[in-house]
Amino acid sequence: MAKPHRAIINECCFVTRHLKLDNLDHERTEVIGQAIDQITGVDMVSLNEDKSILNVAYDAGKVNIEDIEAVIRKHGADIAQGRWTRFKESWYRFSDDNIRENKERTPWSCH
Repeated sequence: MAKPHRAIINECCFVTRHLKLDNLDHERTEVIGQAIDQITGVDMVSLNEDKSILNVAYDAGKVNIEDIEAVIRKHGADIAQGRWTRFKESWYRFSDDNIRENKERTPWSCH
């Protein structure tokens, strides 16, 4: 059985993201996780400190990857600069923007 989402999460806009971080230590892990969890629209956040991986699930109609990255940078960590991580990060930006734009539009078709 699936875990129920927080009441503020719109299922059609629900996304899960995984990013590798740089400059992450135990103190930053705790602070970043708590700060991201406080953002309205975030459903789940976890950080794998050993692998420096951030896992976050959120409503892309309310939150985007830039909001998450701002919190990460505010607390002294950063997104890894590897090719794969940069590719995923740009894809996440594109899909977050696409979800937000499609959520605001109403279907025009009559059938």
